Amino acid sequence: MIFIINHAKLLLCCTVATALFLFLYIPQVRNIEDVDHFIIKGDLDAQFYELFKSVFNNDEFFIIAFSADEASLAPSLKLLKNITDDLEKIKEIREVKSLTNIDDTIGSEDFFTVRKFIEKIPDDIDALDLIKKQAINNPLYRNNFISANGKTLAVIVSAHNRPDDDYYRHRLMEQTQKILEKYNHQVEHFYLAGKTVTDTVMSNYMEKDVSLLLPLSYLLIALCLYYFYRNLRLVTLGIVNISFCLGSVMGFMGIAGITQNSVTSIVLPLIMALSLCDTVHLFSHMTAQLLIEEPNKDAALSKVLKQIIWPCFMTSLTTAIGFLSLLVSNIPPIREFAIIASVGMGLEFLFSFFLLPPLILFMNPEKLYADYHAGSFVAKFLDMAASCVLKHKTTIIIISATLFVISCILSLQIKAETNIFDFFPKNSLIRSDLQFVESELAGVESFDISLKSDEIDAFKNPDKLNLIEKIQNYAQSLQGVDDTLSFTDFIKDMNQSFHNEHPEEYRIPNSRKLISQYLLLYDSDDIEDFVNSSYNHARISIRISEHHSPRQQMIFEKLGQFIDSIDHRDVDIRITGRTLQDLNIIKDIFSGQMKSILLAVGIIWVVLFAIFRSFRMGLISIIPNIFPIALNFGVMGAVGIPLNTATALISAVAIGISVDDTIHFLLEFKKQKITRKPTLNVVNDVIHQKGRAIFSSSLILSIGFGVLTLSSFVPTAFFGLLCACIMICAVIADIFLLPAILLYL
Repeated sequence: MIFIINHAKLLLCCTVATALFLFLYIPQVRNIEDVDHFIIKGDLDAQFYELFKSVFNNDEFFIIAFSADEASLAPSLKLLKNITDDLEKIKEIREVKSLTNIDDTIGSEDFFTVRKFIEKIPDDIDALDLIKKQAINNPLYRNNFISANGKTLAVIVSAHNRPDDDYYRHRLMEQTQKILEKYNHQVEHFYLAGKTVTDTVMSNYMEKDVSLLLPLSYLLIALCLYYFYRNLRLVTLGIVNISFCLGSVMGFMGIAGITQNSVTSIVLPLIMALSLCDTVHLFSHMTAQLLIEEPNKDAALSKVLKQIIWPCFMTSLTTAIGFLSLLVSNIPPIREFAIIASVGMGLEFLFSFFLLPPLILFMNPEKLYADYHAGSFVAKFLDMAASCVLKHKTTIIIISATLFVISCILSLQIKAETNIFDFFPKNSLIRSDLQFVESELAGVESFDISLKSDEIDAFKNPDKLNLIEKIQNYAQSLQGVDDTLSFTDFIKDMNQSFHNEHPEEYRIPNSRKLISQYLLLYDSDDIEDFVNSSYNHARISIRISEHHSPRQQMIFEKLGQFIDSIDHRDVDIRITGRTLQDLNIIKDIFSGQMKSILLAVGIIWVVLFAIFRSFRMGLISIIPNIFPIALNFGVMGAVGIPLNTATALISAVAIGISVDDTIHFLLEFKKQKITRKPTLNVVNDVIHQKGRAIFSSSLILSIGFGVLTLSSFVPTAFFGLLCACIMICAVIADIFLLPAILLYL
């Protein structure tokens, strides 16, 4: 304390210089628009998936669909061709396919040729009807490029794999939208769905959230400060502290190369609220009575710092520990969140005690130290709380224990979910577009089955093609699977064309020699996405409209069981793809959740045990902090809020933050117990002395989290809502449950 007072100017210069240095790196903070950023690093499935994509190209695609003209197909096909031709000119696009540029096999007896499915768009109604009928009847086209009822046409756009280009998808979608704008007057609406669209919309939502939530957080926090202290100078000091802390955290993100994504973007409003907690405790001790006792401003501030710096250091440490417990997760954004948030706590403590005190010393103390208005509601609440605890301690403990047990039971209903479309509001355009595309065509979720043999030309063998067909047929029978496509489908199409388009010849030929002959005749690169040049590695592409993780898992399990039940001794078969990565993320979220809770509780208990030097006090301090966590999971289970990449952060965040007020309460309790006063009197005094700061900081945190409920991103909104509720439960636990336990024991 003496050091801070005696070296105020030096500390002010050092902290400002540190902040300005970090501010320089704010422009380097990048927004990430790729949900692949969530894929678990080092995961064997993820490694296999990358190798798989190196053979069969990137499997990312999106669909542009529109309703065909009911009066005549010609205008719709011309529009389709114009859009296809324009999209092919965009260098960001790997491949564009529609009815107007896909290849078709046209055959006669013992011969076929490959040409464009539509070489010229006819005006004749009969010719148009024939094109429509042929497209619908072709399994390669139906539900991909045209709906089964012929009322919807589609363009499938494939993207490049550019993981190091953060703005690749944004450019791709921007150019696509420019092209579609030219034709908006010709259709009612263009429906866009697929991973590229989803990632871009997520990025746009995130930018919108930052531009809305940060200014709103500033406003609400300033109003809270003014309500509690009615002093514009203190409000200004609080805002300065927030700004230095927030800017420094963003600068650290730039230095560390940590991107801003749907998880790490939560850190910014969180840090704003947390950076004010120590400030509130500092301001709450700067009373007019203290200035009367210590007229010298240096001595007065030194006394304030002596009272709060140790508790505030311990609360910052335990909060950082809560955040760092998330490092057990294998999901990169969650680990990044842990790093940023814990560093933010260090910076918050730095600025609260090495920036604010020097600034306070440079100001007139009579303008800062005052009998601050805490609001009649707060005073009445603390009086009621103290009276209730003293009279009904046993009842409080019984009610709390009952709620804890009920919450634990309800928490068993929580389900993990990575349904990306539940991340968006129900009335959002992206969800309505998805519903249209999947109702008219096939689903936009996809995964693959890899089949690999050591034998060159293995998949020219009819037996191997029959194996592919057997797996396809089973997959197609599963609920939620909309479409399957493989090399076998092309071979069957060739065989039908080779036999003068006879419907019964849409099958796999029995002759390997005939299959080899087909492949010599087939002059198209369409099969390159389904079999390699050595014909020993094949792929089954499966599109599904099932987005809920448990039902996706069921599809994978059934497919896996079927594959294990059939004979494929000389073919290595493996399920891979994006959907599998999402399910692996879910499993890691579940396991990481329990690990982070246990780790946070364990380390924090050790820290608290060291602080209080008492096993019993350390154990008591954990109880009021586990209580709000249990209530949170109970609420999630009761109302069906899923566990996802955002809500998985709540437990570690809540444990780290809610323990802060417990530390302040127990340190004051321990201090007053030394005076040998009766426990009843000590509890009453501590509730009134620490209650205002505890209530103020908890309210500010609740508002800080509450701002997140305005997010356009549903998981972030749930995160904010649940954390705000936890802060309310935590203050109730510290004001009611903790004192009741102390009295009872």
